[in-house]
Amino acid sequence: MIDLAKKLVGTWRLADWARVDADGKRTPPLPGTIGLICYTADGFMFATLMGPNRKRFAGFDPMGGSAEETHHAMSTAMSYCGRWRMEGNRLFHNVELSMFPNWVGAEMTRTVRFDGDRAVVTTLPITDSGPPFTFELVLKPAG
Repeated sequence: MIDLAKKLVGTWRLADWARVDADGKRTPPLPGTIGLICYTADGFMFATLMGPNRKRFAGFDPMGGSAEETHHAMSTAMSYCGRWRMEGNRLFHNVELSMFPNWVGAEMTRTVRFDGDRAVVTTLPITDSGPPFTFELVLKPAG
């Protein structure tokens, strides 16, 4: 049997990201998204996803953007990190830091499978507003 945790260790580049409805319809949450996700052997993970061609701030202070600049930056990127572990094909992210404050302290559960050299990471069904859906990330080795 393949040790999925050992196979997941490393740095991955986002190849595809889709919202998958119950009927199988795939929709990109943010078309053209790019990203990197890293899983370390000592149990930490780091993920940063962002839309392409993001607008630059007028100034050089990353904390000093206008309300419009800040809104655009926050609505076109996601970053979080924390501890990770595997149980079978279940991947758990224990979020320690996140751009989205609501995730801090949360445990996120995903499933993992491999398709050749690509990792396919899928959320559990999300049902808080309407019919269930999942998010699927396809990751390729970053090297």
